[in-house]
Amino acid sequence: MNLSTPRRGRTRGFTLIELLVVIAIIAVLISLLLPAVQSAREAARRIQCVNNLKQLGLATHNYLDANQTFPSGGMVPTGTNVSPGMSQYYTYWGLFHGLMPFYEQGNLANSFNYSQPSYFHATQDTVNAAHQGILVCPSDPEVGDGNGIYTSPGPGGWSYKMCLTSYRGICGPWYSPVRNMIGATSAQYQQLASNALGVIYHGSAVPMAGVTDGTSNTMIISEYVYSRLNQQDKNCWHWWCAGNTDTIGTAMYAPNIAFNGGVGTSGDPVLYGNAASLAVISQSSNHPGGANHLFADGSVKFLKNTIQSWKPDPSNPQVPGWPAGVSVINSFTLNNSTLGTYQFVGNMPVYQALSTRNGGEVISADSY
Repeated sequence: MNLSTPRRGRTRGFTLIELLVVIAIIAVLISLLLPAVQSAREAARRIQCVNNLKQLGLATHNYLDANQTFPSGGMVPTGTNVSPGMSQYYTYWGLFHGLMPFYEQGNLANSFNYSQPSYFHATQDTVNAAHQGILVCPSDPEVGDGNGIYTSPGPGGWSYKMCLTSYRGICGPWYSPVRNMIGATSAQYQQLASNALGVIYHGSAVPMAGVTDGTSNTMIISEYVYSRLNQQDKNCWHWWCAGNTDTIGTAMYAPNIAFNGGVGTSGDPVLYGNAASLAVISQSSNHPGGANHLFADGSVKFLKNTIQSWKPDPSNPQVPGWPAGVSVINSFTLNNSTLGTYQFVGNMPVYQALSTRNGGEVISADSY
């Protein structure tokens, strides 16, 4: 009996159209999954940012226990040796110089040469370039890369290294006093100091008893995004060791106003001769919808961009860009800058009220 070999069936493959349909379905699934993955990553980054601020809050309270005051936003060391032709601005110590020993950077603090300018000096290069993870928000990654060699040379003609920061102190609704007070009379300094409404400002030494608005209603440190600045500002701001706008910010405008319909650029509202964008003046972050803020009680709260706040008024005839209702009185000229005492009409909005330590404002917890 002859048994014929059965014919083997022919295997059918995918047609080109079927393959394209499968690829399209996979692409759609990935596109649906990607936002969820990015959202989870951002949530993790935001948690790390909150943890950084909580560590800074713990350091602030340890500083408070040791010194009976909150840390100063900036100060000039006595007897500082300033090289000929070097600006006295460089002698300023900033907020983080005082806090370093209290967030486990005591060795770094001990390496700083307090008899020399805080930057643009060879003896400070190692300390200034040291990467400090606690000062870097994970959602602001360029800050972590900012301790490379800058292209713009310092006054001595040398390149220099600089570690950057994503955080800075909040001095109130405006800068006062300012860094360039060298040569001021005692009366002039006291005039500006009387208008320093926050906790951390130039020359500050605010005790716990001075925060009469309540520590849970007074913010002291906030985020300050670096990666969205233009290149010119990236070369000038966010230096962790500088006791000026790099480590002190105002609450004049709501968070992220420069990136959410601000008026563009305006004069720095206190350092009149220095052009600065709203991105430099206001607090900001890369977290969607707002920014993390550290309060004087050590808590961290996420304040939304939509919080009640002043808005820039480009038509303000006295100081372009300032909010309507805010004006300068009793002005005087010092070091080619016009300085003065500030006043406002009416009640401060919620965001500005949260920046004052003793304004007596009534702020509802559900307003932010």
